[in-house]
Amino acid sequence: MSMNIRVVDASHGWRWIAAGFILFRRNPPLWLLLIALLFIGSRVLLAIPLVGMIAVLIAPNFLAGLAHGAEALEQGKPLRLGYLASGFLRNAARLVTIGGVSLVGQFLTLMAMVLIGGEAFGNIAKTMAAGGATPETILAMRAAAPSMMLALLAGFVLSVPLMMAVWFAPLLVFFNDVKPLPALMLSLWACLRNTLPFLVYSMAVLVPVVVLMPLSLAVRQPDLGLWLVAPILVPSIYAGYRDLFVPAPDSQ
Repeated sequence: MSMNIRVVDASHGWRWIAAGFILFRRNPPLWLLLIALLFIGSRVLLAIPLVGMIAVLIAPNFLAGLAHGAEALEQGKPLRLGYLASGFLRNAARLVTIGGVSLVGQFLTLMAMVLIGGEAFGNIAKTMAAGGATPETILAMRAAAPSMMLALLAGFVLSVPLMMAVWFAPLLVFFNDVKPLPALMLSLWACLRNTLPFLVYSMAVLVPVVVLMPLSLAVRQPDLGLWLVAPILVPSIYAGYRDLFVPAPDSQ
């Protein structure tokens, strides 16, 4: 299906968050349970060497399933646990392909950062992944500060377009039967054409994540803050998708 992209003003970034919160409020316990199940499952997979890659591969399938649940709530239907499996019942292979692109992109980004940051950065990255910062990693980071800053900048420059490409791609594949590559390009282009609303949206998401960072570091789960806002973040992604993408007239 061909899709058109709408260009909206900056205030829509906040509207997506508000819409996500409204959808969350319609069944908070089940949203929390769904996200908790995903969090536990991802941690189990990531704890097993190499198997952890599966978590990245199938993440788009789960995002599509949760978006399906958000659609149900929007239409006045109940949210059910079974929506978690929806992404494995419709266009599953295409969704896994999106996950594969994300996995390869993350790997290439990490390799670029290691090449720029040198061996010290590689050792720090592995140590952090194994359980958080230690006095040794802090000393290593200070010694390699210049190259570390350049490596982090490179990681940011490479990660942002990758994130933009995969942000809406699973929903375009699931709801509109768009093939993986066009879905990735549509998602990237939608983000680029709506830079201001996405800046507002990103700030609204990052503020609670940053506030929760001390807790995340205390329990040695650097991404815990993101998981804690996920019950609102996920339906807000669906809200953004609904706001920005409309079927082209010739495809309806």
